Amino acid sequence: MRSALADYLGRVRGLVADPSHIFITSGFAEGRALACVVMRAVGLRRVAVEDPGYSDWVALDKAGLQRVPIPVDEQGIDVDQLIAMGAEGALITPSHQFPIGGVLSAGRRQRLVRWIEQHDGYVLEDDYDAEFRYDQASVGALQGLAADRVIYAGTASKTLAPALRIGWLVVPPELVRPMDAELRRWKEGSPRIEQDALAHLLQTGAYDRHLRKMPANLP
Repeated sequence: MRSALADYLGRVRGLVADPSHIFITSGFAEGRALACVVMRAVGLRRVAVEDPGYSDWVALDKAGLQRVPIPVDEQGIDVDQLIAMGAEGALITPSHQFPIGGVLSAGRRQRLVRWIEQHDGYVLEDDYDAEFRYDQASVGALQGLAADRVIYAGTASKTLAPALRIGWLVVPPELVRPMDAELRRWKEGSPRIEQDALAHLLQTGAYDRHLRKMPANLP
């Protein structure tokens, strides 16, 4: 499953994805909660969130992180204000901002990458619906620009079905050990049969064919 995901994400989303850096979760909610706990464990305290953005930040609060709301416009999150507010990390939707719908501009992406690299920060990238951008050309994932500083989160909830409860995190090398320890503390593992089925779809190209057919079935 992890090898199949690494190949797919590298080809389709431009990720730098080593299979040993991929963790399978039961969906984005669990992935977000794990990422928040690990961010706190490695020393982050103040984490920027998009405003407007998610309305449910229980996982971030439970992890002991302080939320720093940052305004969003048509170019995505205001990176200059994020830096000025003293944030140490961020949780963002750069490829399709939720709920406004914009894309983090190239200039702001570069600014954000420079900042996290210079200050040893981390960003959780929620790539929740990158396969379904019909209003413009698909934009590569932020993780491809800063694999050592971006935690990438994806799921099969929108492409296949939420009931599968399959998600994934692609984690920077320095966070692999703390993420592994945290995940083992949380649970014994994710369902194997569903993982094998999804891996088969990815490896045979059936997943790609399914995605190409999806627009015709959308209302």
